[in-house]
Amino acid sequence: MKPQSHPRSRRHCPTPLTATAVGAALLVSAFAAQAQDTQTITVTGIRKGIEDAISVKRNADGVVEAISAEDIGKLPDTTIAESLSRLPGLTTQRTKDGRASSISIRGLGPDFNGYLLNGREQTSIGDSRGVDLSVYPAELISGATVYKTSDASLMTAGLAGTIDTRLINPLDFPNRVIYGSVQKDSTGRGLPNEGSGKRYSLSYIDQFADRTIGLALGFVHSDGTTNQLGTGGWGEATVDATLTNGQVVNGVKIPAPWGAGLDFSSQRVKDDRDGVAAILAYRPNKDFNSQLDLFYSKIKTYTKKQFVKGGLGGPITNATVVNGVATKGTYSNVSLVDYIEGISDNDEVMSAGWRNTLKLQNGWKASVDLSHNSAKRIERDVEAYAGTLTTDTLTFDHTGGGTPRLTLGSPLNYTNANTIAVRDQTGWSGVNYPDGTPVPQAGYTKGPTIEDKVNAIRVDFTKDLSGGMFTDVQFGANYTVRTKDRTSDEGLIVSASGVGRDRIPFPAGSYIEKNVGGTGLDMLTFDPQAGLWAGAKLLRKYNDDILSKTWGVEEKVTTAYAKLNVDTELSGIPVRGNVGLQLVNTDQSSKGYRAEVGSGVVLNNPAKGLSTAGTTYLDVLPSLNLTGDLGDGNQVRLSVSQQIARPTMTDMRNSFAASVDTNAANSTFGKFVGSAGNPELKPFKAKALDLSYEKYFGKKGYLSAAAFYKKLDTYITPQTLVNYDFTKYAQALGLTIPPAGPIGTLTTSVNGNGGNLYGVELTASVPFNLAAAFLDGFGGSISYADTQSSVKLPNVLGKNPNQQVSKADGEIPLPGLSRKNAKLMLYYEKAGFSAFVAQNYRSTYIGSVANDAVGGYPTLRYIEGSSWVSAQVGYEMQEGPLKGLGLRLEGNNLNKPVYRQLKADGKTVDTETKTGASLSLKVNYKF
Repeated sequence: MKPQSHPRSRRHCPTPLTATAVGAALLVSAFAAQAQDTQTITVTGIRKGIEDAISVKRNADGVVEAISAEDIGKLPDTTIAESLSRLPGLTTQRTKDGRASSISIRGLGPDFNGYLLNGREQTSIGDSRGVDLSVYPAELISGATVYKTSDASLMTAGLAGTIDTRLINPLDFPNRVIYGSVQKDSTGRGLPNEGSGKRYSLSYIDQFADRTIGLALGFVHSDGTTNQLGTGGWGEATVDATLTNGQVVNGVKIPAPWGAGLDFSSQRVKDDRDGVAAILAYRPNKDFNSQLDLFYSKIKTYTKKQFVKGGLGGPITNATVVNGVATKGTYSNVSLVDYIEGISDNDEVMSAGWRNTLKLQNGWKASVDLSHNSAKRIERDVEAYAGTLTTDTLTFDHTGGGTPRLTLGSPLNYTNANTIAVRDQTGWSGVNYPDGTPVPQAGYTKGPTIEDKVNAIRVDFTKDLSGGMFTDVQFGANYTVRTKDRTSDEGLIVSASGVGRDRIPFPAGSYIEKNVGGTGLDMLTFDPQAGLWAGAKLLRKYNDDILSKTWGVEEKVTTAYAKLNVDTELSGIPVRGNVGLQLVNTDQSSKGYRAEVGSGVVLNNPAKGLSTAGTTYLDVLPSLNLTGDLGDGNQVRLSVSQQIARPTMTDMRNSFAASVDTNAANSTFGKFVGSAGNPELKPFKAKALDLSYEKYFGKKGYLSAAAFYKKLDTYITPQTLVNYDFTKYAQALGLTIPPAGPIGTLTTSVNGNGGNLYGVELTASVPFNLAAAFLDGFGGSISYADTQSSVKLPNVLGKNPNQQVSKADGEIPLPGLSRKNAKLMLYYEKAGFSAFVAQNYRSTYIGSVANDAVGGYPTLRYIEGSSWVSAQVGYEMQEGPLKGLGLRLEGNNLNKPVYRQLKADGKTVDTETKTGASLSLKVNYKF
């Protein structure tokens, strides 16, 4: 349940202000002097959404941001994630297909947020707690509130902030509403291959039995295809080049980002989604209210990646060299890999909640809320490596910049099923059969099955207080049981014949992928599926990394809280807010594999089964929120609190793997080397201080300046313990203690030191008729956030949780932190016509990227800062027989931003993905 807002008296009286406040007040008063118009005007569309959101922000006790639907089924964007990313202090990590999914608040990653739907904790299809907000279609959402400060009655709050997404309440509507829409999408505009899609929705809202019963039903379906082009490589190399005139030039550089090897790709994503919401409300009188909320979303995606990869050793001939860089040339004896990958995702999210509220005598009110949430994800990533039996020549032409044009000496060999086949092209397996012969690797398959469930019961009581500074007292308890299980299954793809060494023919239905990665090369390909194809089979393998990806976590959390709501006067200034306390008791346990195994691969599971361990702890979380009303729309807010965020579930796993290092080149040779999760981790914890000044122009617009500071008392970080005693685990696992003794090296996660996180957020959202009447209908909003942190972590870029952490690798800044975030939106709306253009920007940051490393586990990568532009224009009939008919044209990524991952220096491009722009045409009708 979201914090309760109580009507408070508004007393406007002269108050002594500081010189700064006086100056700010005079400035905004001068700007708004022409616009103190008290005339009541009914607004709709963009302005209605803005005004409703401003009302939420102004009336809140703490620092919040909000979005509100313009009308039934009409958020500004197609997903709640896109809409939230426009808010001050919030930003999104856009996926490689140009879509907003996760949200970062004030420089902290998605796992630091609390996620609620109608006030209830939400599960995640991701690897930990961060919720992919794109699962919530805009057509089924009435709005969302982002709490940047703590409130004692806010359950499952995050250290960064809490996102509460809301479904509609049918009894809030005065009469029956039926709304339908149809949308046609065009994606990847500007790429060699464009995509397309469609979307349609239907909503029904009605009231019965003299408006004591309300019903809302909604359905939305979308499906479509998007395309991307990827450019990358590996290593850095120089080659000897023979020019066209026969001159030899030594030490010539190869154009970035490909150096020692090339890696170009074409990608196609097919995305099918269905969302359903049902809300039944019963309010027989003013004293009792009962509401049942149901939400279900099903997502099915298939990502087809087609790569051309190959090592480039040099030298090159027929070369053109400009300033020491080869812009043209020919490689001889090249062995290209026709690299084929298919990733299938089947996701389901379900939320059910039943809340009953009863007003009792003597100013008492009670409520009971029962809820169940679940999420399930089944992902399978299948790779196939194909090639020819002979080497070839490869000519590149990079004179025009961008993607080089590539030409093969025998191009037809790579599109003919008689000359190219799936086979062990590179010797990547790293494992031997028991007889010592290498195991082939013609492909690879991996992927988790994730199930996340939360069951909760919440009880609240409120008692009105007469007289004094407190208007009422609110107290209650919330009990949740959350279980999350991740099961990983992966291994090599080998031939079903010839002890796995035979070539595997391409399956029936194979086709030619033209112009792979924009290089001009064509490759024979197919769409790999989880069931593999004729002639291929799975050979499972195991090591510490693979075993660590299977785990389960259970959390039983009991939260008791009490809160006093404030409405008083201090030094003549009306003050409202609340002071409260949460007691959070956590009983956590996790399971995982424990085995005698290291990074070396074996073909049989060395673990004896899953083992369980855990801990219990209590957190005491006080909070204070005060808002001073300075009069004439001026407000000052102060918030102080203690905040927590639970550890990532990967870090909490109860896995343990250890072996004796047999590599004589390592400093740990002859000693135990191990890796483990930590089921006894305590939460991230911080003390938080927020201060903001806000100037409101009625409910039409506002100006805001906010500053925040978080003192992170503890931050969970990976660490390699160099003097770890393995005696206890050696006995449990049956390990033989080596001659060097039981002391060795263990990599795990620990509650380490914290640091500081602080920043400022400046926002203005105003209709332009505040300055001049002739600008009626025009408006805009702008925000800027600058966030800094002293938190430094060991450099684990690109590493899985089992790889050792070394001081020699240096440090990295706080993951998820973009130093600068900025947003700008300009809009116009009048007489049914509406339009806006918006731009978002975030600076370079470190983000978690899935399916970007061997095994598919999310790893940290530098992601280059970027901006993205969207625009929208629409018209809705205001009268006549077609009243309620609307038409909207929307464009996203109109500036065709390029997604770039950077190397460890945070500057040099490692890979880049082009997604192009997208356009959507939508027709809707409401009656």
